[in-house]
Amino acid sequence: MHMLYKEEMKAVVRGRFAWLGAAVVLLGLGGLAAVASQDTWLDSYGVIAYFLAPITFLPLAAGSMANSRANRFVESIFTAPVERRDWFLAKILVVLTLAAGYYVAVIPTTLVYIAHVGLPFLLAKFLVWTPGILLVSIAVGSLIGVLFIGRSVAAPVATGVGVMLIFAVLVPLQELLVARGYGSTPSGHVALFSPLVILKNGLGFTVAAGSLPATTGLTWLSFAVVVIGAFLIAGWVYLHAQGVESWEASATQRWTIPIAIAAVALFPMFAGDTNYIRDAPPPNNAPAIPGLFLRGGGTLALVDPGGPAPAHCCDTLLNRDMWPTFPTDTPSTRDLLVFVPVDAETPLTQLDIRVAGQSGLKVAVAEALTQPLRHLEKYAYPAGTGPSGTDGHHIDTGWALRLPIVLTPTAPWDIGGVRYPIDVALTYRVSGNPQPHALAMRGAIEAQVASAIYEMSAVGAILPLLCLVAAFRRWRNTR
Repeated sequence: MHMLYKEEMKAVVRGRFAWLGAAVVLLGLGGLAAVASQDTWLDSYGVIAYFLAPITFLPLAAGSMANSRANRFVESIFTAPVERRDWFLAKILVVLTLAAGYYVAVIPTTLVYIAHVGLPFLLAKFLVWTPGILLVSIAVGSLIGVLFIGRSVAAPVATGVGVMLIFAVLVPLQELLVARGYGSTPSGHVALFSPLVILKNGLGFTVAAGSLPATTGLTWLSFAVVVIGAFLIAGWVYLHAQGVESWEASATQRWTIPIAIAAVALFPMFAGDTNYIRDAPPPNNAPAIPGLFLRGGGTLALVDPGGPAPAHCCDTLLNRDMWPTFPTDTPSTRDLLVFVPVDAETPLTQLDIRVAGQSGLKVAVAEALTQPLRHLEKYAYPAGTGPSGTDGHHIDTGWALRLPIVLTPTAPWDIGGVRYPIDVALTYRVSGNPQPHALAMRGAIEAQVASAIYEMSAVGAILPLLCLVAAFRRWRNTR
């Protein structure tokens, strides 16, 4: 079998464009990892690289197993002095090797992420979820591949794509059902048809829902039944129910095959754990920042030193329209504009302000805290957008306090899209009224690890470059 495995591996890369195709795929993964570093990397890139991409091995395995029938190579297998069992196992090992290669390809960018923010809970689960997805995809794909013995791989590949889509779609459906409290309903049991859902429940994590099954024993049993059952049925069908040209199954075998497949597919739906009463742990160390990211309606603005207020004011995410965003662990000087709901015709007699960053954001305010009245300026609101004054009418021109501040985001919990809250407490008195007025305002800034995009690009380009070198050598040898 060792020799068969080596020859099958050579056959995989023997095509003139095999290495080029691998380079394109890996380059796409690396580029996506680099681009995703500008936003919440774990949510955007993680779902694609650790969930959606691995499941594509299902139709790949189906096409690989059915290819020997399509190109009539199976005739050599059935007549050559080799064991069909050895060839079948070698073929499975080849696809498993490709899956291992994919897993290795995503590790460099993962290491960059871990180097900056550590290993959060969700990423640790993703790193185990992905091998499980690859394994079950190859098992189910191999079963689909051996069930088709025609002269084309279109049918098994199309079937594999259909099953892949069903498995993938059931994951967000299950999350939605659990989030709404319907995880134990018949619809919730149907979602367990996807082994990806079963594995996710067994590992004890969610992507969006907040509840997990209290027990996982039957869940792990269900996953084992699907994986082992798919491999066993595929091997038995190929070795005992098929001949060179067509099926050679007896009547009993013809009934046994669909019954066995149905039993493997339906077992998780009836046996999987659905007691969703355990709270899911947080996916990372991100703080809870409720009610911050609605556009408009804010009373704070962040501008360049000496710069004007934004034309459309104001967003609670203060640097939403700034590019590039703030780098972590690096001081950034800006002016914080605090809009006071007082008409500019009414003088302010006293003004006290406190600014504090949260969740690792350091805020340094200059002398404006000691003499804030000297930093007041008039601000003309766009028509009909001013706040209501003390007499109830909309203010057309009001006061704005300009604070020179230095922002230093620290302790990021992701490499991009990290949002830090800013709390502002304002107390003021107006002329002719000794009663103090107090305002509590909150905004946030977004920051990113500035070097991550370059590091992701660099490590993501290593394997594609090696594949391009191999493709060039292959082209030189075969031209």
